[in-house]
Amino acid sequence: MRHVFVETNWLVTLAAPARDPIPAAVELLDSAKRGGIRIYLPGCCISEARKTIRQKYQPKEANRLRGFIEWAVEKQHLDQETAESSRKMLSSFEGHVRSGLDKLNDKLLEITTAAGLEVLPLDGPILETSLALYFKEIQLSEFDRAVLATVLTKGRSLRDSGESDVSFHGLDSDLWPWEKGKDRARAELKKLYDDAGVLVYSDFTLASPERTDGF
Repeated sequence: MRHVFVETNWLVTLAAPARDPIPAAVELLDSAKRGGIRIYLPGCCISEARKTIRQKYQPKEANRLRGFIEWAVEKQHLDQETAESSRKMLSSFEGHVRSGLDKLNDKLLEITTAAGLEVLPLDGPILETSLALYFKEIQLSEFDRAVLATVLTKGRSLRDSGESDVSFHGLDSDLWPWEKGKDRARAELKKLYDDAGVLVYSDFTLASPERTDGF
């Protein structure tokens, strides 16, 4: 079985209101529900996803677009019928977003309690790994350090138990073992993943992307 680690960005794309999620992110969850893979989510990502969604996915653009509509009507670039139709569309958009935000906790709970998904708490071994990372030449935020510690600790445990297909799929370039936009390894971070037996991918697909020498 494939064992797949994900991070905050995966949860955000599935839970954000009035947005189409990345298809590959949906397929990961569906595959876990079918029993084809098992997904692991660091528990700290839940609160981070909630915070991110509430900050970034407010319907603020609706007010800017309303201002544009009023300007366009005044300048006779839009007729009244088109303007009214646009206002109704914006009101519908706002309603969908606000409804989604009101139900955000329910949506996060639905995703994180799905069959085939395991939420990993910050337990003793993970905290020990996190502490050890302070002594590595790796620049990470406190949050990313917790995510990395979770992936390394659980990933190593899976490999030690005989599992051979363990990978981490994330959009957070700070956690990639290569420099963003370059074919150059971040040596110490790469060694940590290699020692834990965890392959890292920069998207949510389960296909093997083309990997350059050393990755």
